[in-house]
Amino acid sequence: MLQQLEIEGGIMHSGVWLRLMTLKALTVLMAAQSPAVFTLMVPHGLILTALNSSVSLACELSPLFNAEPLEVRWYRSGDFDKPALLYEDHKIQEAPVDPRYRGRVSLTGGLERGNVSLTLERVTLEDMGEYVCHVSNAQWYEKASVFLTVKVLGGTPVVSVAEARGGGGQVNVTCLSEGWSPYPTLTWRNKEGTEIRNGREVLNTPDPQGLVRISSWMLCSPSDTDWLSCTVSLSEEEKKESRILPKAPTEGHWSLGAFIATLIILLLVVSTVIGLFIWNKKTDKTESTERPEEETSLAGECGTQTAKETTTQKECVPKEWGEVKRFKVDITLDPKPGHPYLQVSPNRKKVYSKTSKEPNVSTAPHVLSEDKFSFGQIYWEVVVRNSGYFDSILGEKQSWYVGVATDTATLTTGVVPLTPQNGFWVFTYEKEKGYCVSDDLQMPVSGNESPSMLRDISADILTTLGVFLDCDRQMLSFYDADSKLHLYSLFNVVSSNTFFAVFSPGLRDTCPLTVK
Repeated sequence: MLQQLEIEGGIMHSGVWLRLMTLKALTVLMAAQSPAVFTLMVPHGLILTALNSSVSLACELSPLFNAEPLEVRWYRSGDFDKPALLYEDHKIQEAPVDPRYRGRVSLTGGLERGNVSLTLERVTLEDMGEYVCHVSNAQWYEKASVFLTVKVLGGTPVVSVAEARGGGGQVNVTCLSEGWSPYPTLTWRNKEGTEIRNGREVLNTPDPQGLVRISSWMLCSPSDTDWLSCTVSLSEEEKKESRILPKAPTEGHWSLGAFIATLIILLLVVSTVIGLFIWNKKTDKTESTERPEEETSLAGECGTQTAKETTTQKECVPKEWGEVKRFKVDITLDPKPGHPYLQVSPNRKKVYSKTSKEPNVSTAPHVLSEDKFSFGQIYWEVVVRNSGYFDSILGEKQSWYVGVATDTATLTTGVVPLTPQNGFWVFTYEKEKGYCVSDDLQMPVSGNESPSMLRDISADILTTLGVFLDCDRQMLSFYDADSKLHLYSLFNVVSSNTFFAVFSPGLRDTCPLTVK
């Protein structure tokens, strides 16, 4: 028995030795048969991976042969001299390499088998893009590109409703979601689950981090029961959804319950005022007649205030540009301006004067937005100064104003002062005078600049004006959207009903105002 085991062990040892020798012979044969010309095989289409994961960027020689004697260089498109990985002289070189990839890359495919694939670990957003696989020897080289995309699930869609002006009783429903990669799909559905395709608009906008901001809007009939859903997805499993009832904003319609509740509140207020009056009368008889030097009178969170009061202004600090940009809406202009010398572009995004010689007319030289607003926060941007090319063709912008107006102010066809008393809150520019705002002595001012300093802003600086209307805080703020700075804010922006956005290109040049 022992002799039999020894014989079997010898046979097994001989079999292992024979396999090793065969593998070594094949390797030597592949090296000896290195072709003079070769190509590279890489996958077609995008390679998707998740954040912080590991991914393999496949690249193989064709025909397959030992790649150990060759030079293998992986680099980002345009960065040949700063590769992510460099294999040369039978080893991976420490320099020159891109420091962003140090310790995160390796060749794991098996060079002896002709596989020069790159493995990238701890993937980041900056890793997205084109990678070049470059293989060479003394007589020949070949290269091929691989495209890497990082998969990122964005935020939950934000859905809002605004009444569409001139929409025949319809409402404008908007859906917005940020932070997606790659480009997602946006789908509208009704409560039966049927996809809505007609009348919708979809816009994809890349951000500086390489992620995608997707937005969509459409007109629909208002309803209190038929909800709409907005779904943003990368696949059937990777999606986020929001729903909304497309209810039209109420405009003075009173229900019986609302009337009774309002009546009760008024009675309580009257009773409280009478009680305070009686209590004050009694207190005056027992207390000293001395009064504090400073008295404050608050009329709401951002209301009017006395000359000595600063508390309300502190509570109503304007938001930074980064906070308000998420409220950006898509605004279109009324295609029928009420002024004979103004013209609106077919896409309803530009308005300009047909003449550069200011005519003597009695009609206010502005157009309104198709949408109107009565609640919530709304942000939009207007290009008030064109690029150098357009300046050379159309000339320099001489005057303009941008802001909001109440629905009652828009009914006035004649020229009136652009002041809050007349229902206008606007930011104005005239070449000779500079920048100013519609204001009066009762309007609190907020911002880093006083009204006189606004006139010192150079026209060459302000190119895109950002406008933020906060209906809840009754506040209108203006921003330099390019430098992301707050310029000026107005409070007590009050309407008995709704607001329209106002755009005036002036009548002294033909340069347009453009809604972004």
